[in-house]
Amino acid sequence: MAAPDGIDARLPLVTGEIVLGGRSWRVTAVQNQDALVEAMDSLEHMPYGFLLWEAAVGLAQLLCEQPERAAGKRILELGCGVGLPGMVARWLGAEVRQTDHQQGALNLAEKNALQNGITGIERFLADWRDWNHTERYDVLLGADILYERAMHAHLERIFRENLASGGTLLIGDPVRPQALEFTADLERKGWRMHLDTRMVRLHEEGRENRPVEVALIIGTPCERR
Repeated sequence: MAAPDGIDARLPLVTGEIVLGGRSWRVTAVQNQDALVEAMDSLEHMPYGFLLWEAAVGLAQLLCEQPERAAGKRILELGCGVGLPGMVARWLGAEVRQTDHQQGALNLAEKNALQNGITGIERFLADWRDWNHTERYDVLLGADILYERAMHAHLERIFRENLASGGTLLIGDPVRPQALEFTADLERKGWRMHLDTRMVRLHEEGRENRPVEVALIIGTPCERR
């Protein structure tokens, strides 16, 4: 399969199917993690966003089970990668923007949306460390975005600045200790946090395909003064 612009041609893209919300979704992603390691030397950033992660599937499942979290809402997906939660939110009736720090990921997210008949999603390139986007959203989505502790302060600022009054934070994470620490820290600062877990299994070649525990973190900020 020819790689979209911005994706190293050595990364083997595979299109698979996953059932969510009573329909089948075609998702093109890299399924062989070893190929990512081999491509590291030629890439500025490790392209983890080109994989479909269990956390993204768990987050998309939550949206399908609770469509009121998306319908009619303005949603920003942070670190969208291959774009599954955002395009599911769009299908459920949300106004969606997706952002990532790699243009290739945005291009792959666009490809995935189009091959599922999803249009109308806006996308933009951005770095959390140099963030100047000021619009507010009803929902901020993020799948497996809390893995790097050095980014937590930047993300907290984005959460505070870009969530509308009464807005909701929805994060999927594979129960990483640093994600749980960050969740607890937000709660100490006055955020109302709720966490559920579920097991998610992917069926992909080149992956172990063991069930992965995914934490679904739901947060609302303390009232602004």
